[in-house]
Amino acid sequence: MIFIGPSLSDPGEHFNTNIVSCIGLGQDLVIDLRKNADRNEIYTKITAHLDKYDEQYLIYNAYENEDFFIGLKDLFPDLQLITVFSDDEWRHSNYDRYLALYADIFTIAVKENIERYRKYGCEPFYMQWACNPGMFYPLQDICQDIEVSFIGSAYGQRVDYLRFLIANGVNVRVYGKGWRRFSAIRPHYGGYLSHEKTLEVISRSKINLNFLWTSADKDRCTVKGRTLELSACRAFQLSNQTEELANYGYADGESIAVFRDKAELLGKIRYYLEHDNKRETIAQAAYQHVLKNHTWKQRFDIIFDQLEKHSDYSSKSLPGYSVLVLAHRGIKHQIRCEDARLDIRIVDPGSDWQNAAGDMDGVISLCQDSSLNNEALYMMVFGLVADKAQIIAANFYLSSSNNRRWIRFRDNFMESRRKLLEMLPLSCLMFSSAYAIEHGCTLDPGENHLHVSYIEYPGFWIRLPYIRSRKLRLFFEFHRDPRQQLKDLILGLQLGRALSLCMDKTWQKLI
Repeated sequence: MIFIGPSLSDPGEHFNTNIVSCIGLGQDLVIDLRKNADRNEIYTKITAHLDKYDEQYLIYNAYENEDFFIGLKDLFPDLQLITVFSDDEWRHSNYDRYLALYADIFTIAVKENIERYRKYGCEPFYMQWACNPGMFYPLQDICQDIEVSFIGSAYGQRVDYLRFLIANGVNVRVYGKGWRRFSAIRPHYGGYLSHEKTLEVISRSKINLNFLWTSADKDRCTVKGRTLELSACRAFQLSNQTEELANYGYADGESIAVFRDKAELLGKIRYYLEHDNKRETIAQAAYQHVLKNHTWKQRFDIIFDQLEKHSDYSSKSLPGYSVLVLAHRGIKHQIRCEDARLDIRIVDPGSDWQNAAGDMDGVISLCQDSSLNNEALYMMVFGLVADKAQIIAANFYLSSSNNRRWIRFRDNFMESRRKLLEMLPLSCLMFSSAYAIEHGCTLDPGENHLHVSYIEYPGFWIRLPYIRSRKLRLFFEFHRDPRQQLKDLILGLQLGRALSLCMDKTWQKLI
């Protein structure tokens, strides 16, 4: 088997402890995209692996750097690409649906998104979250000396709820990233846990809290892997309510306990701490339920069976599009007109292009040198048409002699500050034909009811003058792990760049 995804060098990483450990065959090729992001390097490793082993499947955990898979099927036509989308509830519109265009089969855990994909011409594989009983299991003869615990990173509602519990005298222990920032929670912080220590804390805890908010947005709430993992450890868990629990067969008071607000959470903690037998009955029911219905092996056995029985399962009736490209004289790009998916016309912007635009799905004006190519065009026009938007804006990289800097603008941030659209170069924007004919390829953020969509991928670069690049970096540069970057810059005595990074992050936090 071949596995590709972020942080796969970390033995405690979710994709490792669950999917790789559960369905791997022992001689697997595992590529960590945080350490091996170069497309050619990945291809070389796959080629060497295939010289030794007859592999059928490449299982990919969707990540932010997607360059590697663009030419994957051309080089390895016999490999079946299975893409696992872990966060389709909040990454669907600007990310997942674009990568789905390239997968032989892709999985989602959000049932309500199935019809959305079908409207695009894609057939998703609905695969709920699951667990690996070989990695998550009950520990025997463990004293339950922790009353209440929570394991997970610090953000959003999680912080508010834990502050509330502590203020009301609950003896809670907290583990994971980011909790030391909060003075009220710091005395209750137990550090970042290894996998072995995670199992120990789960077994030692009378009540395992399970907050299901998947981001800082309190409305994004769904079942994720931890729900099933706690059950596989035969642990009693107290979770916030979501309708998804019923889709997994969980029932309040039978195989799980749920709360709907802070007061109910506090009341149920006090109730279940006084009723040991009820906790144990619920935990045992959850344990039997998850082993019978929710393991990763069961999930992937169904996928492999589907691919073997129906080789055309992933066949897509993806639409073709037409795109008008206004390319200024001397502008460099990587667009080619020969493409079965796209009818591409490249014209001079000084021509009477409006007459041709009426028959096109999208119009883009290239005013700067870039690596914009057919894949980028297809993804942009796909999103533009799917959303019936007037403009789609794509994240991009700034090209420089030193390194590429990712200009990553979030849709919620841009929508609350529409004037920031004017800062973006035209080469990262595609316009609907109707909008382009009426307004030209110019931005009018103040227009009433302007419908703008955003796409996190594709990853092309644009070359801009320094002053303009610096301004974009102040507002939109994504630094990935700024703390590690800062540490590396200081150790490398690159103090000027370290100071610049601190200033940039401070400014971004302020805005």
